[in-house]
Amino acid sequence: MTDLVTLKAAETRRWHAAKLLRGPVFNSVAARLVAPEAKAHYLAVATKTGVPWAFIAVAHERECSQDWHGSLAQGDPWNHVSVHVPRGRGPFQSWNDAAVDALVHCQPFAARNTDW
Repeated sequence: MTDLVTLKAAETRRWHAAKLLRGPVFNSVAARLVAPEAKAHYLAVATKTGVPWAFIAVAHERECSQDWHGSLAQGDPWNHVSVHVPRGRGPFQSWNDAAVDALVHCQPFAARNTDW
């Protein structure tokens, strides 16, 4: 069994020792993800799913470089049936609807987590 106290202490040491080497690259991405219009979408989806808005923002960046035409599930256009895994999702009425579907009905079922 994992000793969570020891693991937490080790992770804390790693976090404090970490050095940000690509700050300017990350700063521009972070600025886009927390922009008021973007954050409003993420907060709306967070309210419906219980998934923290910051996780939604990072997943959106990962799946489709924050393209509002791409689904949070796999980056396919949300207004068409998806062809990449998870296949067969959609079409949806909005990016928000597609994001809720991805978090609730698609693996890894992020909306089921309660210990964010």
